[in-house]
Amino acid sequence: MNVASTVGAVLALFIASAAVMYWSRHRAAPDAVGRVLRLLALAATAGIAVALLPFTVDDSGAAAAYLLGVPVLAAVCPVVADLAGRAVAVTTTVAALVLLAWGLLLGLGVGLWFLIPALLLGTAVVAGIASRGAAVTGGQGAR
Repeated sequence: MNVASTVGAVLALFIASAAVMYWSRHRAAPDAVGRVLRLLALAATAGIAVALLPFTVDDSGAAAAYLLGVPVLAAVCPVVADLAGRAVAVTTTVAALVLLAWGLLLGLGVGLWFLIPALLLGTAVVAGIASRGAAVTGGQGAR
């Protein structure tokens, strides 16, 4: 993975996040934005884990199971919480922090790539806060 693929992936995710945020303003269900971002974070985490699996197994051997398993498990938890309808905001926040910490802990190795799903989950948390604020005020805002 070179610099060009990194920049391309970051730009693609930025454009996808911007499109989702734009789409959220014109959609009736504001919770759909958070759901889409959580699913996008899960897909990005799974894709990154699959892409890094051969390198990580060659480099770390059996430790690859937890080096790549922790971020995947952290990205699965918000999706499961969303499907269950329980503690979605808390689970998404904790998962974003776990992915961020894991990415920083393993930053010189494979962890840097897991900052992208951490940013997506952080965006999902912010989108959830914005949608709850709109629901409380009735979409009218402050008068």
